[in-house]
Amino acid sequence: MSIIVALDFDNRQAADDIVEKLGDACGFYKVGLELLTAVGPEVIRELIGAGKEVFLDLKLFEIPTSVAHAVRAAGALGVTMVTVHAMAGATIMEAAVEAAKDYPGLKIAALTVVTSLTDADLAQVGVRSSVESQVVRLAQLAEKAGCPAMVASPREIHLLRTVINKKP
Repeated sequence: MSIIVALDFDNRQAADDIVEKLGDACGFYKVGLELLTAVGPEVIRELIGAGKEVFLDLKLFEIPTSVAHAVRAAGALGVTMVTVHAMAGATIMEAAVEAAKDYPGLKIAALTVVTSLTDADLAQVGVRSSVESQVVRLAQLAEKAGCPAMVASPREIHLLRTVINKKP
């Protein structure tokens, strides 16, 4: 098990301060859209250059070709993991998994349901199931698509443990 520290900042100095403060106590960091768009991919290169692993939380949801290209770009940066939205469907997740094969050690993590969403939010976009049901459905779809990792709320971990890697 790895502990991943989120660098959820909009500036480089705040991210650098956390990495410096943790030093060798942490070897794995999450870089999300906020930090990436604020400071660019150089922060990723420097973390990797310092011997750290990077979880690039992009939550990819795009046509399969674009997702595959983004995964390859992440792999070329040297990241360890990149996220794709499971709601994008099996074809898109499969494209991400296939593209990741070009980079040994790169894993695709499927995001099930964004943790801030509620049952009412899902209903607004036409999903007629509960968050828990949707998490299970998407996790099973992601597993079938070959995604080796899942991202979900801690509230759903018990559910995922009962359905993932269970053969019918």
